Amino acid sequence: MMKAAVDMNDPRIRRLVLTVALPAVAGLAASAGHHAINAIFLGALGPDVLGGISLVMPLFLLVAAAGEGLGIGIATRLARHLGEGDPKAASSVAATALAAAIPLGIVLSVLIFFGLPDFVGALGASENLLAPGLDYGRLLAFGLTFGLLQAICDFIAIAEGNSRFSMMVLIVSFALNAVLDPVFIFLFKLGASGAALATIVSSLAALACYADYFLRGRGTVRVTGGPICWRLLLPIAKIGIPAAATSIMTGIGFLVLIRAAAIHGGDTGVAATAIAIRLMTLGQLPLFGFCLGAQSVVSHAFGAGDAERLKAAIRFMLAVTVPVALLYSALLFFAAEPIVRLFTNNAGVADEATAWLRALFPVFPLAAFQSVLLVMLQSRGRAGLSALVGLAPQGYLLIPLLFTLPLWMGFAGVSAATAAAAVLAAILGVFVARREWLAILPADVTGPLAGQSTLHP
Repeated sequence: MMKAAVDMNDPRIRRLVLTVALPAVAGLAASAGHHAINAIFLGALGPDVLGGISLVMPLFLLVAAAGEGLGIGIATRLARHLGEGDPKAASSVAATALAAAIPLGIVLSVLIFFGLPDFVGALGASENLLAPGLDYGRLLAFGLTFGLLQAICDFIAIAEGNSRFSMMVLIVSFALNAVLDPVFIFLFKLGASGAALATIVSSLAALACYADYFLRGRGTVRVTGGPICWRLLLPIAKIGIPAAATSIMTGIGFLVLIRAAAIHGGDTGVAATAIAIRLMTLGQLPLFGFCLGAQSVVSHAFGAGDAERLKAAIRFMLAVTVPVALLYSALLFFAAEPIVRLFTNNAGVADEATAWLRALFPVFPLAAFQSVLLVMLQSRGRAGLSALVGLAPQGYLLIPLLFTLPLWMGFAGVSAATAAAAVLAAILGVFVARREWLAILPADVTGPLAGQSTLHP
């Protein structure tokens, strides 16, 4: 059996973080690029198609939340066990999570397939948006279980230090998706359904890669040999539910966002918001990937009881993510109009989307800070604080602003609410970060296996 390609005890902390995180960045950058390319193809069918698909996306964000919650809980527990020198316990965590994903995916598929018409209708969508939304959403519902399994496999590979393999699988998967999109959408004339079919096929291809990875024992974790223990779902859920709640709240916030765009901007506003959200995803997913990859280093340091190593990783994460996010913000601000024109030729949609992007300037660097803070909290098992911080910018701060600012500012209030929520969430995050940073004591005592860790959860 091949061991993980990365030594998680490497004393060169910056090199280790980059080695583990950059492949995750590449993989999620490929994902973000696929979302953008997908939007360009769908935009070629007209703003109604792009807007209609955006109406159903909140439901699939909720499914992604379930996968992300399971995945983060798995990655954190798995990395801790590996840091403690217990690969058997890590394998059991992985096997249990994969087994739990199958019934969860089937239940979610059934609920979405039958509930989608009522959901889209409740948003007040016009008939022009309703049809493509249903065509896309109902077909994509069949592939939910595959998507969940793929996400969990990604988290397992990253947590054990094989983020390069995860990167390769994601790049191949999304490249296949990008190639199949125009084939199914235009050549086979499937329209919005073609984009959903391309996503399902690419997920199956990714799972085939992971089946080979695990069956050949290419990593440290043995999902085929690890015992399934349903009791492990409780500690996984303790970490994963706050992370999932963050994504669930993101989906709810997105739902309120789309509804506000429809009320105050009509079909044009929905299409403009769809473009802005795709470009937000393009900027945020690589940053999330960096933090996701680095989380295995932070969790490993926690499991090993090395406080200074944990702090060094956090400092380096901030030094990388915040400047990169600032650069992306500047790009969107100064080049908003030509970027938007890649997605639509409709003058009204382009004008609204351009204004949207320029309002997002403060969002990305603040989101980078929050992502690093969440890694620190999740790795230390601070579930409550993780939920408090994670739910702020897309949840309990954003939603009230979406109900109030558009009443005063019209459609411009939709983007203003997003920016204001990010600023307020960052202020909250600064107070939490300072408190938690001071709680991490210097590593003047070692020997976590003997219960002497200086990391106080």
